[in-house]
Amino acid sequence: MTSRTPARPFHAPRPALERTAVLPRLLPATARPAPWGPSASTAAPRRRDLPAGTAGREIADGGAGSGGVAIRGTGDVAAGAKAAAEQGGADRGSGGGIGRLESLDLVRLLAILGMMAAHLLAPLAMVGADGLQGATARVASVLTEGPASATFAVVGGFSLVLASRGRLLAGDRRGAVLAGVLRGALVAGIGLVLGFVPTSVVVVLVPFGIGMMITAPLLLVRSRWLIAIAAVLTAGGGYLNALVRSSLGQVQEVGAITPLNLAEPVVLLRGLALTGMYPLVTWLSYLLLGVVLMRSLLTAIEDGRARRWSARALGIAAAVATATYGLSALAGAWAIGHGVDPLAVSLHGFGAPVLPEAWALAVAAPHSGSPADMIATASVAVALIGAMTLLVPPGRHLREAIGRTLRTAGAAPLTIYTVHVILTGVALVVAMLSDPEGGFLTMPWYVAGLGVFAVHVSIALGIGAALARSGRRGPLEAALSGAVRRGVPQR
Repeated sequence: MTSRTPARPFHAPRPALERTAVLPRLLPATARPAPWGPSASTAAPRRRDLPAGTAGREIADGGAGSGGVAIRGTGDVAAGAKAAAEQGGADRGSGGGIGRLESLDLVRLLAILGMMAAHLLAPLAMVGADGLQGATARVASVLTEGPASATFAVVGGFSLVLASRGRLLAGDRRGAVLAGVLRGALVAGIGLVLGFVPTSVVVVLVPFGIGMMITAPLLLVRSRWLIAIAAVLTAGGGYLNALVRSSLGQVQEVGAITPLNLAEPVVLLRGLALTGMYPLVTWLSYLLLGVVLMRSLLTAIEDGRARRWSARALGIAAAVATATYGLSALAGAWAIGHGVDPLAVSLHGFGAPVLPEAWALAVAAPHSGSPADMIATASVAVALIGAMTLLVPPGRHLREAIGRTLRTAGAAPLTIYTVHVILTGVALVVAMLSDPEGGFLTMPWYVAGLGVFAVHVSIALGIGAALARSGRRGPLEAALSGAVRRGVPQR
């Protein structure tokens, strides 16, 4: 790739959230890439050719799930993007760059640990466990069922933005979209393979990967339109979902998605869109929120306002989450006072409100997709991101062994999640073989409880420590990024 003459940084004021790309100002006229397609061109990208929020620096990420962002000077933009992609998002930024946004790795790790708690601790609440186990199960159910997977999805939107920046700044809009689509397809493929594991975990990777594929073309859309789409889906998606399920007489049509579901494509597509555990009609909003927030954060980093952005995100999101959960409790109490079965009010985990009625839409039942659930869980995710970015601001790196272990574990979510799902499947098989009558219902320690949760957390941290010591990425993350680079070569 030809070298480009560094340009003076562009510092003209622009609106806080909706900023147009400044690539035309960074490159000489003869070196500007075509905004679309593979051929070289001297035409500068138009203002609408790159989405708002593109900073006047090279920003690139090695792949979905790495959470890394390298910010370099305004010299060879395209070459810098390629170099960042080749190094796989590792923390090896050039001098003067701030390297990774390690706060995102920590948020991702919290999301993974939260899902582990939801899978390994919360089930004890269903069988009436008492003592420390029961108390821990009830706390885990309240704190992790819903917010953990929502946080995972929101950070997925962050990763899509980071993974596309180098291509978009080089003018390769088509490549950015295709890479995002391929990345999502590979994640969904891994989820399908995990469908062979006989586990009680409803694997999120298939709907998550499909959501990434849908979101990839929307990376070219301005943030205000993404906000509008997310708002419509949040406000109306849950009601539509409950209405469809009522008409079909279904509580949940598709749970865990396995390769066997491919034999019924109509049911599978309907499950992915509406009647599954993670329906895209509501799930997509989390990814779009992540895209908008990442653009906003990159703009704040460019302007030196990252700390203020983090504090505002934490404060506003925490206030919204608190208010939403409070109003949800009042709505639930009102429903019970008007004759609604308390079991119906507390019923959750099926991907839609229990009924297409106003009170059900106002109750923030986990995994219900009601507007209250969506707003509350999204707010928790934003608050976590704000808190972690405040604690580990851009430019700060975790040097201590424990810090590097946590950060590296958070940079390998796909690997750790896959290991977690496989281990839950092995435990379930052992339980069923040892007690065919009720192996799962008796909840032996290696199926659910503090002991097996500690084992899974230790394995996750062990993976993080091994990767930090070796300087490598998670094997699935590295394989996925390598497949994307080979499938959609960077121009």
